[in-house]
Amino acid sequence: MPQWATDIGAELVGRADQTAVGFRGILGLLGAGLTFLGARLYKVTILVPGIVLGLFIGTLLPTDIDAAIRAVIAVVLAGLGALLCRFVERAAISVFGAVLTGGLTFTIWPVFQGEAAPWFVPAIASAVGLLLFPKLFHALLRPLTALLGGMLVAISVGYPGNPLVIGGVAALGMIVQFSLHGKRDEKK
Repeated sequence: MPQWATDIGAELVGRADQTAVGFRGILGLLGAGLTFLGARLYKVTILVPGIVLGLFIGTLLPTDIDAAIRAVIAVVLAGLGALLCRFVERAAISVFGAVLTGGLTFTIWPVFQGEAAPWFVPAIASAVGLLLFPKLFHALLRPLTALLGGMLVAISVGYPGNPLVIGGVAALGMIVQFSLHGKRDEKK
């Protein structure tokens, strides 16, 4: 485990010792949620800001409009906000993949070739990243959320940086996420 991760874990445990059960309990619940429901929670948390913003805008409508009509408009605005957040999330993942693969190609090419990359090589790598990174991201979402949840659970029980606790909780979380939620997600 890298030293910075152990330091962060020790800092969180130190703070947890100061605030006792409350902070550790919150970390444990958040960790358990991420471990066992991480991919599902991710999908919901992407939509929530748009829904909240749409409902908030719906509350700003003039009060002389009938309450039922205002409620319908607020629900439609919430749906549009959720769609906007989903679109922005997909675009951000694709752009991140393009920038990551293009940047890595630009950086790594000279190591293997001994000279700067031609202009078209990072451009091609960016196009490939733009197309492939969203699939890779969604394939890695369950293992990464289980791992993050395992880290939070380890911190909450007082074993930050312990690979056995983190790995055990993460493995259990991946088993749960892939077995309980895998069949429905693979149909998409």
